[in-house]
Amino acid sequence: MDDYGSHPGGNPQYWMDNIVREYEYQQHLVSEEKEESLYSIVRIINYFRYLYGISAPRILDIGCGPGTATTLAKFILEGVPDSYVTGVDSSEQMIGVAKSRLVGEYGQRFIGYVSDFNNQNFWIPEINRRYDFLTSFAALHYLSDNRMFPFLKEIYNHLETNGVFVVSMGNRSALPKIAEMENQFRIEFTFNQLTPDRRPPDFRQFKANFEETDSKANINWHSYREWVELIEDAGFREVDVVSHLWIRTTIVALK
Repeated sequence: MDDYGSHPGGNPQYWMDNIVREYEYQQHLVSEEKEESLYSIVRIINYFRYLYGISAPRILDIGCGPGTATTLAKFILEGVPDSYVTGVDSSEQMIGVAKSRLVGEYGQRFIGYVSDFNNQNFWIPEINRRYDFLTSFAALHYLSDNRMFPFLKEIYNHLETNGVFVVSMGNRSALPKIAEMENQFRIEFTFNQLTPDRRPPDFRQFKANFEETDSKANINWHSYREWVELIEDAGFREVDVVSHLWIRTTIVALK
């Protein structure tokens, strides 16, 4: 497949210091119905692990974050019995926090590594194996255009036979007016999550500040239809959207 576009992908330097320390609070502000989405992914994993008779599923969680209360790795370790999670993230600080939290609580069921999926050498020896499930929550919208299709092919090749890819990522409509509506709803949600003493009186100024800060993360927006097409082209035999809310879509893909 030809290069998909020219977006360079996310900015790993964004995920440092206060962003890591205040991860849970920031997620509370920006992620509508996040816990419901995480629980749905746990249900999906449990459904297929029992369907395929996988007693101790091996899971690679891409963009695992700091392992705090509302991260997918934490939800999986808590909700998928006898699972083993390998977490990988481009941020050394995120992985450092995740290892201190999750290894302390779950022991050898969690291990974490630093690697950037926008690097062609993402599959470092420690993670270069096949998994029963590959998961990702709120991370793959930081893929560069040039890495999108190759990385999805790599995900396919790192799944066992009957492996399952479950991904929830940010996306935006390809239709400009609908995309602006989705963006407006996203910002309104954050504005309304703020306590009155922290909420600025002027929404327009808040929106401008939000978009300026948001731009530093360098999200690569695509529509969920584009994602489904790319995942199908990567070789998955069954691909479908199972959940969608404004700018977040969960997709299940079967090898």
